[in-house]
Amino acid sequence: MTFEEAEVGPKQVRFKLVRIGRISFSHDSAVRLMFREWTLLDEERFEARLLMSTTVTHQLMEHTRVIYKKIYP
Repeated sequence: MTFEEAEVGPKQVRFKLVRIGRISFSHDSAVRLMFREWTLLDEERFEARLLMSTTVTHQLMEHTRVIYKKIYP
């Protein structure tokens, strides 16, 4: 089971991974720290970001950034 804690701001939600669930026979995860963020940029755009630190990178790096645009109504 994986656990995350959230911080909520006026236009943002940020989740911090606090426990990585693993299957007993799988190897250890390389991920050491991970944040998922959702930010409302304006009435038409919404941003999702994934930041993580691994055993290789050590520092927190942006892994993915997606900006969604409202298309209906």
